[in-house]
Amino acid sequence: MNELAINCNLDSPQKRDSKIVINIENECDQELLYKYMVGCNGKWSVLKDFTCDKNMEWVPKKDGKYIVMVQAKKRNGNKSFDYVSRTNYIIGDAEEKLINDIVLNKNKFVLGDKIKIYVDTNKVPVMFRYWIKIDNRWQLAKDYSTDNTLIYTVKTENNGEILVECKNTDSKSDFDDFKKVNFFIEPLKKVQIIDFKCLNSSLICNSEIMFQILSEHEENRTILYKFFKINSSGEVNLIQNYSTKRIVSYIEKKEGNYRLLCLAKDMYSNNKFDDRAILNFNVEKYKKIFIENFTTNVNSPQLSDTEIVIKVQAIGGNELLYRYIIEGEYSEDSGYIRFSSYVWKSKCQGEYKISVFVKDKSYDGEYEAYDSMKFVIDDKSSDPVNIDDFTLNKHRNVLKGENIRAVVSASGGVNLKYSFVIKRDGQTVEKREYSKSNWIEFKPLKRGDYEIEARVRDYYSSREYDCHAIKNIDVFDYIPANIDYILYPIREYYMVGDKVSISIITQDTKNIVVKYIMSINEHKIEETGFVSEKNYSFVPKCRGKYSIDIFAKNVKSTFEFDSKKHMSIEIRDAIPVTNTKIFCEKNKFIINEPVTFYVRSEGGKDVLYEFYIMEKGDWILTQSYSKKNNYTFVPFDNDEYKVMVLSKSQYSKDAYEDYDIFTINV
Repeated sequence: MNELAINCNLDSPQKRDSKIVINIENECDQELLYKYMVGCNGKWSVLKDFTCDKNMEWVPKKDGKYIVMVQAKKRNGNKSFDYVSRTNYIIGDAEEKLINDIVLNKNKFVLGDKIKIYVDTNKVPVMFRYWIKIDNRWQLAKDYSTDNTLIYTVKTENNGEILVECKNTDSKSDFDDFKKVNFFIEPLKKVQIIDFKCLNSSLICNSEIMFQILSEHEENRTILYKFFKINSSGEVNLIQNYSTKRIVSYIEKKEGNYRLLCLAKDMYSNNKFDDRAILNFNVEKYKKIFIENFTTNVNSPQLSDTEIVIKVQAIGGNELLYRYIIEGEYSEDSGYIRFSSYVWKSKCQGEYKISVFVKDKSYDGEYEAYDSMKFVIDDKSSDPVNIDDFTLNKHRNVLKGENIRAVVSASGGVNLKYSFVIKRDGQTVEKREYSKSNWIEFKPLKRGDYEIEARVRDYYSSREYDCHAIKNIDVFDYIPANIDYILYPIREYYMVGDKVSISIITQDTKNIVVKYIMSINEHKIEETGFVSEKNYSFVPKCRGKYSIDIFAKNVKSTFEFDSKKHMSIEIRDAIPVTNTKIFCEKNKFIINEPVTFYVRSEGGKDVLYEFYIMEKGDWILTQSYSKKNNYTFVPFDNDEYKVMVLSKSQYSKDAYEDYDIFTINV
């Protein structure tokens, strides 16, 4: 590559005896020697042999078209020269101008724009050569041709210059006319990442983890993002190559500390990246175990020989184990079991401590969550009060304003009374005093976590309650969307041109909107906005893996989406090749007589065949894949021969789709 640039203090053309100074334009880190020469009509003259001078004066005595050349070499170099640069110069009256003007499609450009160059001339035909100057370096953009237009893509944010050289088609000169024009590049607003966050509330192994990146940049610019995952050992894995997708997701299979590196760049930037950001995150093996509720089916105190059911409501983990320890006059230890309830039959009166320990099956420690309570067993004669059933007319997720009905059934005692306490986010919002009514109705008017507690006691009991039970519900402003099913016809094969229709099944359908993103071989092809339509169809026009991401959300949702599902369908050009058969018209095979084998098959598209011959125990490829469905060979020995044919569709990427083997004895 030419790394030497020269210019002259006076623009061409000039008159004889003009004092023209030839200058070395660029600076080099190494020490160079320069040799100045001029050439005219094939004759060259040395103006100054190798010297340290970076300029010299030239006074031409004759009219003509000159080539000014400077050679440079390293002071201690072995080459005759290391760099060279040339420029054309006219002395005397300039010939008739061929170029009237150079027209650009606009005055100012930005990175990635197309500069459309049009050269207006006063005659045709003529030939054109184009040079582009960026960072003081001239580069040939297009050699001589009759094309008076050029399209050049802006690759840097530096201003530049365009030189057009023009000559007649029969001219033997390097050029007969030339003209320059400058172009100016406006700097873009720097791409800057302003937000990088994880969209998951919890990061758990074997669950999809989603991240979102936001950047600030010039309006109407295409920004690409690349994501790398880095584990605690420094191993790097590519999650997403440069793409316009700002949301990236993957499933992490191992717990640990990770970093996600995002590189952002303008699509037309020459930089490896324009900005980057790192997000640290920790993936847990499972959700942290937490005991939500620890209670018994009857209240303390109770009589000896009463069966007391200890109940634990815990969340988190993958496979929970429970250990129940009763400490007192008569102690029990259940060891770790799988059940969230335990039946304790009290045997001796006294004060007891009931403890529960919870851990995941895979945890090596003693426990991950713990709770305890005090319980008294006495010997007073009494018929214990028990809650047999406590039901709600609604499931756990409820819409605000809906009517909730709670009913409790209890047994024991003499004359049972019922009370209800309703709490929202831990605060009491309603309390029903004891009465004979064993049900309550209420309408939650605000969203939140509600706790409904039913209390039962005997009319003659002095306790606050003899037994109680608790139900929890979540009340929402809206019910978050959930995609229950994706329905589409199940076929063995989908072909190009077959219409593919899918239906989305969701609850609360009329308030749910859906967005569809379709990709072919992981390249996004179509993306809809959120629409109320729950059916989506398309007709594939090419083979490949078609993937559809379905995002659903409630119309009142403030989140980007509430639920996501993914489906993939493989589209084929043709059904697979099957029933490949080799047949031969001969029944008897003789040495040195040719034998022709024919092949027929079913299915496929533009089926190709490849033939092998087994001779003396070795398979030999005799005819590579082609549409020719026959093969002829001549046996030269008395022996057993095997002919094998492989078949496949022309555009199949598999080695073969079907085969057959034919054996003959010669």
